[in-house]
Amino acid sequence: MSFLRMEKIGKAYPGVQALQDVSFEVQAGQVHALVGENGAGKSTLIKILSGAEQPDSGYIWLDNRPYAPHTPKDALAANVATIYQAFNLLPDRTVAYNVLLGREPRGRWGLLDLEAMRTQARDILARLGASHLEPDMLVGRLKVSEKQILEIARALLNRSRLVIMDEPTSALNQTEVDALFQIIARLKADGVTILYVSHRLDEIFQLADAVTVLRDGRHISTQPIGVVTHDSLIQDMIGRQLTGVFPEKAQPGTTEVLRVENLTSENLLDGVSFSLYQGEVLAVAGLSGSGKTELGKALFGDLPLDRGHIWFQGQPFRPSPTRAIRRGILYLPEDRKSEGVMQELSIRRNIALASLDRVANPFGFLKPAAERDLAAEQIRVLAIKTPHMEQLVLNLSGGNQQKVALAKCLAAQPEVLILMEPTQGIDVGVKFEVYQFITRQAAQGRSVLLISSELSEILGLAHRILVMRDGRVAAELQADQADQETILRYALGAGDKSSVT
Repeated sequence: MSFLRMEKIGKAYPGVQALQDVSFEVQAGQVHALVGENGAGKSTLIKILSGAEQPDSGYIWLDNRPYAPHTPKDALAANVATIYQAFNLLPDRTVAYNVLLGREPRGRWGLLDLEAMRTQARDILARLGASHLEPDMLVGRLKVSEKQILEIARALLNRSRLVIMDEPTSALNQTEVDALFQIIARLKADGVTILYVSHRLDEIFQLADAVTVLRDGRHISTQPIGVVTHDSLIQDMIGRQLTGVFPEKAQPGTTEVLRVENLTSENLLDGVSFSLYQGEVLAVAGLSGSGKTELGKALFGDLPLDRGHIWFQGQPFRPSPTRAIRRGILYLPEDRKSEGVMQELSIRRNIALASLDRVANPFGFLKPAAERDLAAEQIRVLAIKTPHMEQLVLNLSGGNQQKVALAKCLAAQPEVLILMEPTQGIDVGVKFEVYQFITRQAAQGRSVLLISSELSEILGLAHRILVMRDGRVAAELQADQADQETILRYALGAGDKSSVT
């Protein structure tokens, strides 16, 4: 039975037709996936359903009744909840306060009934299998996955019949993802309809009953998950076939570019040692808290070290961001929006940020022509989709923002690239372009330290793999002799196959 029906939804912004004649249905009590490249119109459609935006044309029916929310409050009143990537929580308030925000029980004289709040919070969290979360815990001290549970708990408390999840696993490790999937199964069993937006196709095939594809603001297909394949879904999303997801790897050189010995930082890194060679892609895998993220920060000088030594091109190297950039070690941070790019600046200015010495005169003044030439070259090389280089980065899709962050690194002519989760939160088409970028840099003799949570891309791109656990290197593997099971065994501390029960 159709629970949500959209007909000919259209939405335009200045210079952009975000949605055009989008029509599809979502069945009651199902997990319905919504996929598409960045810029396909998914975010705009979510905003319309959540009441944050209104369509220019078209109609929506919810449970066979007209649905036209003008504010998020209207959507909540209609029992529609949206869980965004950026959580809407108060970090300095308790779990109970956040879960019951706007629905707080009150006693005499209108005062908050704190005990009733605790009881209701415990009950709703127990339904989600999250009894470990205590009502009096401060939200600011919770993990990302625990904050997400609070958003879902709030949706349940509001008796939401439609829950929209926007990239819910983008910041979760595999254990946390598994826990989320169990919660989604509980919601589905309770009759809740879920619109699930994700770039991770493996999740779509694991969770969804049906999938809708948007491309360039238009509806391309809606099909039961059983009749689509990875290849057909990708082709619908990008409008073309991908011939092999991972490009062919070039053979790395034998020249040692970077050597790390006994790198240690209190409670974060414990005696990490390895070498990185010219033209090599060395991947670092591990669960959340394994130290893989801290390793990337330490090499760039963004994390204080207690002891250890680093040699770069045979010379001792004491890391700091300034020294790293000057020596040709460039770092792509995990948090693209707050650290990778400057949202309020133009593409041109962002690309030049790590290369100011190349676009400034001896007196320190910028040379506009040099800056434009540098930006134009990187826009061409990375195929950044933009009407002009003066476009503000905040107006770009997530995938093109990531390309700008990569362009900034490449413009500085690096010897070593430290890439932290380079494909996180971007669509499959741009992922393929990032994979080509990484392989191309290695083939040109640059060395790449790839820190990623996606085991498929680690195996597809890397020459060697370091598996980290508890701040240490648990294993060093040749990529062509490894598989996902082996990596996970070392990441979990299970060791070789003989130790697995």
